[in-house]
Amino acid sequence: MKSFKEDLMDAVALVADIERHLKINTLNSNEKNVLYSILLKEKKSDDCIISDVISISKLSRSTVFKTLKKLERLNLIACKQSTVDKRELVISVNI
Repeated sequence: MKSFKEDLMDAVALVADIERHLKINTLNSNEKNVLYSILLKEKKSDDCIISDVISISKLSRSTVFKTLKKLERLNLIACKQSTVDKRELVISVNI
């Protein structure tokens, strides 16, 4: 029977392989945090907005906004204006 440590090492290796496959292994920790926060929110509901990413990632608004712009330039995410609240951006992952 595998120990918890061995299971954890297998899980970390799996995540690293997935990141390499998706070509996100070069992202820094904030960029991965924001990307994973968007994915977590998308899994729970349809729309993800900036305030959701701030809440989930625990990063500052300015850090999240700057990181979203970079992820959008890399074509990893798409941002579009909300139809409900024109002041909000709806964010989705392009992977």
